[in-house]
Amino acid sequence: MPNRKENEKSMKKFYDTIADKYDYIFPLSSMQKKFLDEEVKGRKILDVGAGTGKVTKYLNEKGLQLTSIDLNKRLIKKAAEKGILVLNENMLNIDKFPNFDTIINIGNALPHLNSKKEIYEFLEKSYNQLNDDGKIIIQIINFVKFIKNKEKNKYKNNFLGNLPLIENEKVKFERAYYLNEENNIIFKTILDNKIENEEILLNIEYNELKNYFEKIGFKNIKIYGGFDKSEFDAENSMPLIMTGDKIK
Repeated sequence: MPNRKENEKSMKKFYDTIADKYDYIFPLSSMQKKFLDEEVKGRKILDVGAGTGKVTKYLNEKGLQLTSIDLNKRLIKKAAEKGILVLNENMLNIDKFPNFDTIINIGNALPHLNSKKEIYEFLEKSYNQLNDDGKIIIQIINFVKFIKNKEKNKYKNNFLGNLPLIENEKVKFERAYYLNEENNIIFKTILDNKIENEEILLNIEYNELKNYFEKIGFKNIKIYGGFDKSEFDAENSMPLIMTGDKIK
């Protein structure tokens, strides 16, 4: 289990240092927009880990009612500069809000929690905060792909592999995964060849996540290998998207 204080400190440093470039690193793609158009249910939406508010802005413009939360104050400030309200709130406190028709948690936010118990707690609270026929949308990185890749390529020093380079006229963002002694993921990044960061991500696998969904009571569970709704392949898909419905 990651050390809570140390991990919260490293996570804050990570997001503080990329806040000014966040929208260039993680723009909302046309594929993501199409996915949201097809999958979001109802009008009352909770955007968890909203960052600078890209999903919030898109869905607001479609006439939906958004409640958006994030922990990082610099990201929240960047959202405010664009006229987007993001509340400074922990994702484990979503039970303080009214119920929603859809809860969205994308951008690999879930593994930033401190334990799998907390992941289960968040999912259970999400279920309870959904209206009947509501939906949850979760997107994380499929860490199994990287662990299998290490075995296949016989990488040394616990190196799991690089994520695709993000580079454009505004930013260069290098990312790599390593495996620590607790079997969690060390996420190392370099921004614009000079700003280095490192944080620990919980190694939550697709089968564990699906088991949590089922145990909590979600129905119509679907697993995709991308926002294009491609078939999920544990050894080859990098994104892992899971949706589930609350059906009474």
